[in-house]
Amino acid sequence: MQKPDPMICGKPGAEDLPVMRNRVKWLEMLYLHEGRDKPDHPQRGLYTGLHKKHHLWLPGSDED
Repeated sequence: MQKPDPMICGKPGAEDLPVMRNRVKWLEMLYLHEGRDKPDHPQRGLYTGLHKKHHLWLPGSDED
C-alpha cells in the first residue's frame, strides 16, 4: 500500500480534490471492468455497490 493512501482524504469533506479524483477514477475502472457501460447490462448506469463488491481483489485491501 502506498503511504499516504491516495484514496484517504487529508482535508475535511471533499476539499482534497486529488483524492476525490482518484476515487472517481477507481469507480470508473470498476464500472468498465463489470461491463456496466454495455447497453444490455442489467445495472447499466449504476455505480452503486461497485467498491463493496470488488475491493477485496486488491493486495492490501481489508473489508472496509
